[in-house]
Amino acid sequence: MLSGLLSGSVGAAAAAAAQEVPASANAANAANVANAAAPVLPAVTVRSGRERGGTGQADGYVATSALTATKTDTPLRETPQSVSVVTRAQMDAQAAQSVGEALRYTAGVVSEIRGGASAGSPYLFSRGFYLEQFLDGTRLPSDAGFGYAVPGFDPYGLERIDVLHGPSSVLYGQANPGGVANLVSKRPTATLLHEVFVTTGNHGRAQAGFDLGGALNQDGTLSYRLTGSGLDTGTQVDDARQSRFFIAPAITWRPGADTSLTVLAKYQRDPDAGYYNFVPAIGSLLASPGGKISPHTNPGDPGFDRHQKTQYSLGYLFEHNFNPAWTFRQNVKYTYVKDDFANVFSNGYVAGSATDVSRYAFFNDENAKFFTVDNQLQAKLATGPVSHTVLFGFDYQRVLYRERVGLGGAPSLDIFAPVYLPVTMPAATSDDFIRQRQYGLYAQDQIAYGKWRLLVGGREDWATADDVNPIQQSAVSQSERAFTWRTGLVYLFDNGIAPYASFSKSFDPQAGVLYGGGAARPTTAQQYEVGVKYQPRGFNSFVTAALFDLRQQNVITADLLHPGFSSQAGEVRSRGVELEAHASLSRSLDLSASYTYLSAVTTSSNDAAFTLDGSAVPLQGKQLWGMPRHLARLWADYTLHGGDLRGLGFGAGVRYTGASLDTSNTLRVPSATLVDAAIHYDTGLHWLLSLNAQNLFNRQYVASCFGGTTCTFGQGVQVLASARYRW
Repeated sequence: MLSGLLSGSVGAAAAAAAQEVPASANAANAANVANAAAPVLPAVTVRSGRERGGTGQADGYVATSALTATKTDTPLRETPQSVSVVTRAQMDAQAAQSVGEALRYTAGVVSEIRGGASAGSPYLFSRGFYLEQFLDGTRLPSDAGFGYAVPGFDPYGLERIDVLHGPSSVLYGQANPGGVANLVSKRPTATLLHEVFVTTGNHGRAQAGFDLGGALNQDGTLSYRLTGSGLDTGTQVDDARQSRFFIAPAITWRPGADTSLTVLAKYQRDPDAGYYNFVPAIGSLLASPGGKISPHTNPGDPGFDRHQKTQYSLGYLFEHNFNPAWTFRQNVKYTYVKDDFANVFSNGYVAGSATDVSRYAFFNDENAKFFTVDNQLQAKLATGPVSHTVLFGFDYQRVLYRERVGLGGAPSLDIFAPVYLPVTMPAATSDDFIRQRQYGLYAQDQIAYGKWRLLVGGREDWATADDVNPIQQSAVSQSERAFTWRTGLVYLFDNGIAPYASFSKSFDPQAGVLYGGGAARPTTAQQYEVGVKYQPRGFNSFVTAALFDLRQQNVITADLLHPGFSSQAGEVRSRGVELEAHASLSRSLDLSASYTYLSAVTTSSNDAAFTLDGSAVPLQGKQLWGMPRHLARLWADYTLHGGDLRGLGFGAGVRYTGASLDTSNTLRVPSATLVDAAIHYDTGLHWLLSLNAQNLFNRQYVASCFGGTTCTFGQGVQVLASARYRW
């Protein structure tokens, strides 16, 4: 059975087996072009400097422009939709080891819903919905549709991460309404760049890497970047390891001022992708007669479990300026992800026992091949006092996806005193072959008149997909067509304040069997957003406040009149407030702060969720699982630039995650407040030494519960000691 054909969903058997994609959550850029002044890392400084060129612009923690929201290098202050940017400087200061960790201080984003059980898959959420990952403006497989074949590229290879909050289909086609997290790769630089580092830490961490760049010839028409890293470490869970090797070569050819070609490649191999499992609510979240389950206990089976991942991408960014008014860009990317996963999952307590959990064996062998091409023609025109930045585009996506799944029994386990017995590999129960195509035509006009900025854009998409499953003897084909649009208005006050209002739409195809044989229509979503952006003159800072109302319709739910069939009466509503500020107030002080209030509710559904005692309760009116109403984060970093201690710096952060609920809204996961800290020392010559602690006080907490049998512990203390040498 197909659980999400056009959106790339895995088979229903796999989704049920892993219990990883809850129905309520499912209900629930840019063609970057490298310019001559690509990101340049200074020889000896904590801050990574000013990012420019085809990635947008940033200085320290503060980004001032981004391509992701408009596919043009538009100032954030003039963009009528909320955009968050995590710069290289912030990732370095906080020692981010994954995309989820890099986004943990970002407004509106829940990036670690699985806590310490998300190493193999990032599980990013924004405004209550899945947050789609893109790499340099091209779509990647996501948690919303591709089981475990989700890339997790090492963030050391990234220059920045742009988050466009809310619907993004007008530029990117089919997508979840939560938004886009665009991972921007490090680009070649004509300025000499050399860095090597080593890192150690708790759990026996051994990590090293390098970042090299510079011109390849005397006239600077050829430049390169070569970034690599390796990691081997234990985790907080017994007998669960994480290891990876990452390499990313890139080269830019600029034969003249009007033409550039940048080739980007990434390869990553994860022999051990990390821990992924669940524990029961009783013993972790709730009291148990058997005691408290340790966060170090492995409920799986060390002799059976494995999670290996291979992923690579190859593509290019081409730009040619015909004249000052007209520019053509082409962004081409091929991405391949292979995931080999076998695991014994816990599934609640054995009936009548307070210590033994029932378990099942599961394997998931899958691979995804993504080919995308995005062609853009941009024109800068003027009609009297009105200027236009017009963008025309045509893009194409081709996806080939295979998922082979097996599900079987496994011996029970005393969760408080585990003794692991042999487990038999189950036979295959599903084998999906999925092919998808999507064509999109889009147009956008950014109009400037005095202090007014008006954005209008529209897009037409054609999507087809088919799924053949010989084991389940099924074959399904679908085709969809959708029109999406957005508009927004900004007014630029002289004092740096810029109020805005916008409306945007998105669509996401889905599979479902309707009574009478009709194919399910795509889900649609609409967002109204108002806010204000503030970029004060004379200060390197940027502040955003946003108020949004986001609704998703046509969600698949049960057809009460025709059992066994689906209807599209489901709806999810997400409302909230997001406040975010980044500031580099001086050479010494950097700040990042955010606050989020979120109310994400299933407003219409015929489905039910199950409580701890097995009772069924209606989903309608329930808060989406794992989505806290309140999130608050603050990070500050101060560096001394004078006296005998110059070069010494300190960083500290506080992350507050409010209480959340399970699917049935009968289990309450308490709030958690975590403290991060850092000490760093720049010798002023070549060395930069740093010591970071994440969850400094080793707060033990439950990150989330999907249901009574599927809770996950949060990540415990992580200590990282690094030495960087730059020349």
